[in-house]
Amino acid sequence: MRADRALWIALGVLLLSVAAYLLRQSGPNGLPWLPRCMFHEITGLHCAGCGMTRAAYAALHGEIGTAFRYNPVGMILLPLAGMGVGLQLLGWVRGRPLPFRLDVGVKGGWGIAIALIAFWILRNIPSWPFTLLAPP
Repeated sequence: MRADRALWIALGVLLLSVAAYLLRQSGPNGLPWLPRCMFHEITGLHCAGCGMTRAAYAALHGEIGTAFRYNPVGMILLPLAGMGVGLQLLGWVRGRPLPFRLDVGVKGGWGIAIALIAFWILRNIPSWPFTLLAPP
């Protein structure tokens, strides 16, 4: 049972690694299978995730400041979410939870949701300093 779980995790890590490699080599515009933001296409406004592909591309090249410029909230939440999911998956492979987990709970989940909605609204206000939140 644990071997099956570990195999699924290894397959997922391999797929994510290949995707990261392709993004690093081709750039955000060089991968035609990447979906475009439908919200931005329809409304012309930025969603909370707009700029994340370019941010990931910049981060993969070690340009952390540029990555934050594209999507500051995403560059904070994505590594934390990845670490939280990683810890949960490690516990799943072991068959019991790890003693340390990133459990935000219901209040934390609501706080993250409210922060994302606020970021979504603020980055679309067309005056300084809110324009700094929109991707270049």
